[in-house]
Amino acid sequence: MSRDVDLLDMQSKLLGWLRKKMPQASNFAISDLERSGAGFTNESFLFDLSWDEGGEHKSAGMILRCEGTVYPIYPEPKVEMQFRILEQLGNTNVPAPRVYWFESDTSIFGTPFYLMNKLDGTVPSEFPPYHSFGICYDASPELREKMWWQLIEGMARLHTLDWKSMDFSFLTIPPHGTGPVDQDLDRWEKFLDWTKDTPDETHPILEAALAWLKENRYEPEHVSLCWGDARFPNSIFSPAGDLLGLLDWDISHIGDPESDLAFLITTDYLLGEGIGVPRLDGFPSKEETIQRYEELTGRKVKHYFYNEVRAACVMGLHVVKVQRNLKQIGVSLPGDDPDRDNFCTQYLARILNLPVPGTAGREITRIEDLEATVQYRLTGPEATDWYLICENGSVSRHEGMAANPTTTVTMPAEIWAAIRKGEMNQFHAWTSGELQIDGDHAVLHLLEDVIAKLDG
Repeated sequence: MSRDVDLLDMQSKLLGWLRKKMPQASNFAISDLERSGAGFTNESFLFDLSWDEGGEHKSAGMILRCEGTVYPIYPEPKVEMQFRILEQLGNTNVPAPRVYWFESDTSIFGTPFYLMNKLDGTVPSEFPPYHSFGICYDASPELREKMWWQLIEGMARLHTLDWKSMDFSFLTIPPHGTGPVDQDLDRWEKFLDWTKDTPDETHPILEAALAWLKENRYEPEHVSLCWGDARFPNSIFSPAGDLLGLLDWDISHIGDPESDLAFLITTDYLLGEGIGVPRLDGFPSKEETIQRYEELTGRKVKHYFYNEVRAACVMGLHVVKVQRNLKQIGVSLPGDDPDRDNFCTQYLARILNLPVPGTAGREITRIEDLEATVQYRLTGPEATDWYLICENGSVSRHEGMAANPTTTVTMPAEIWAAIRKGEMNQFHAWTSGELQIDGDHAVLHLLEDVIAKLDG
């Protein structure tokens, strides 16, 4: 979903820019420059930098973070805000990447950008969801529990910062009373208007949720710097399960810290059980999480349900915008009206006692209970057709075409080969439009680990 970039040209320009930023250094070299395939909002490029300085040879892993311009998720630029937040967090105990420089000159790469250090860890998978694939799926229940509590502790550190003694003047500081909640609602109402193709376009569930939030707004007892996009896939961990950093500060704000807690718990449900994928053993429950957060912060959580509604609504607003961007590049989406009938709007309808849109959400299914057929159609010079049959956890592979498959996956054979070799991830293949999915998407999530370990 990003613009085409000549990596050799980028490397040359980056070296020239770094020489000006580091005049005392010499013998710069950049290696392994590559675009990250994750994320919808910004462009990220990973590389290793080496140089000589003060008689020593030094090296570091770096990330170049550029403003996304081709298919924006937000109406206003975000990278400078991200940089300034991370800059302020640099001298605190909140785990976050270290930032070096921000550049507003768009003549270099066409957009503003900043440079930060590359943390040596792993990010939980978002697509496929971490409850079905990746480090969380492969971890023991004990390690999953540790990772969860590490993230809660990191958030608690953020929420108990003395932010007023720091320079957050670049963020809009809300007035007292209901100001923090009112300001937040105003932002998301404007966001929904921005996503609409026409002024008279309607989104019944999201609009009803925003109206409910406005009618039930409250005065927060505590106000803090909020992470905003508090999700497991926006954090990075060491192999031992230690939290290395909180990532992606696109929707950070000054507000009620309970909104972050509810966002983490609610999105954990929506990105797992909300799409039919069972929650992995070891992750603490909502009740245990709230209790631990209260112990860490010394504050009682008093407005959880309100912020649960807010979390599902904000997630739903992002789904609308992301899906519209995906449609523009030809990505197939599930359902007849995915903007109004999706896992977020269905959840909102249930918790607010509204009519559930479209068909009921997918029931939670464990692979041991799954009966499904997945057809693979690989196109191009090396075209081939094959399918998987899953019967109560037992998966077998067959050549040819299956009758009435549950899910059909179509892509060029060379893309499948790149995914198998680790040269491209499935998320990037899907968002680029190369990988098409028809039928039940959740079946792919449930079988993701099995498919990833296939031979051939």
